[in-house]
Amino acid sequence: MIEPLVLSFALILARTGAFVAALPLLGGKATPRTVKVGLAAALAVLYFRLLGSSATPPVLADSEPVSWLVFGIVLGKEVLLGAFLGYVMSLVLLPVQIAGDYLGQEMGLALATQTDPSATNPSLVISQLFQMLAGLLFFGLNGHHLFLAALHSTFLYVPLGGLSLVPTFRVGTAMAAMMGGLSSAQEWGLVLAAPVGALLFLGSIVLALITRAAPQMNLFSIGFALRIAIGLAALFVLLPDFIFAVMRCIAHMSTLLERLV
Repeated sequence: MIEPLVLSFALILARTGAFVAALPLLGGKATPRTVKVGLAAALAVLYFRLLGSSATPPVLADSEPVSWLVFGIVLGKEVLLGAFLGYVMSLVLLPVQIAGDYLGQEMGLALATQTDPSATNPSLVISQLFQMLAGLLFFGLNGHHLFLAALHSTFLYVPLGGLSLVPTFRVGTAMAAMMGGLSSAQEWGLVLAAPVGALLFLGSIVLALITRAAPQMNLFSIGFALRIAIGLAALFVLLPDFIFAVMRCIAHMSTLLERLV
């Protein structure tokens, strides 16, 4: 009886570990590995205690001895399920990243990318600032409760060790929620960047008129500095409105992803 329980705990740890590894704000490189391992282990112990006798999946309890091939397949399914759920949860903060990348390119900061400790690729400074601000607002709004509720729903709808996700996990609903989240992320990202982007567009028109009136002026020498100044000034003036817009965006994306809960 001890061996099935150990294997069941390994399956729960695989699901929670993959979920924490793919989770935004906690699964990036900026989070220490000890914190991620501790959180995954704590969640695994919690659900192992909550599931009780049902923690041992039938596919492992009915086989004596346990087939390691079957266990490997079931373990891979648990890892994929946890990683898929963590990826879907990352859509909550995707609009802020889209807005930051768009504004950074429009301000001319794409030529000065910096190494992002929380990502594998370099990112723009504006995008990093937006993501930090959105992360603080997300935790301040108790958005992490959505992550825990989504993980809890998988243990309710997807039996541990089940070889099939149909129809218990409602794959159609999950895919619809993910596609809706992706389309909404693009839309809300442009909405967040629209006010500052409009000012940058007007600045480009002014620069074009100045160049037309005075062709001897070097557009590259003053254009980049002027666009950066306009963008930073607009961000500073519109910061309160931007914060409220990010809060509405997080609430909207959370509502879409609540279909998985």
